Amino acid sequence: MATRIVGTPNERRRDRRRDVPIEATLDDQPIMIVDIGLSGFGAEGARMETKDLSWPMEDQRSELRFTDYRGRDVLILVQIASVDPVEGRFGGKFYELPGDAFDILQDLVMRRDLRRAAAAE
Repeated sequence: MATRIVGTPNERRRDRRRDVPIEATLDDQPIMIVDIGLSGFGAEGARMETKDLSWPMEDQRSELRFTDYRGRDVLILVQIASVDPVEGRFGGKFYELPGDAFDILQDLVMRRDLRRAAAAE
């Protein structure tokens, strides 16, 4: 599987990611996942709570929930890796990934949702 660098040039992450908008929640707060891979995700929804406190916070462990294209509910435990409240963006990595969640992520990364939609036409 080929990999590509995702993010800014000073990041060391190498991960195959798919740009895909997914409505989700992080600890019951609405967010929008903008890219996702087998090891992590990027999202919009970061914000400043107070002058010195952002949400979410780096290293915070949280519950990420979303529903996939087949209507399957997904719950993944994540750790927030980076936060940019000015841009409203943040990223996280999966730290506990159940088998069913892995299968769903694999479907998304391999674009099986698009192939399924094309087959239905």
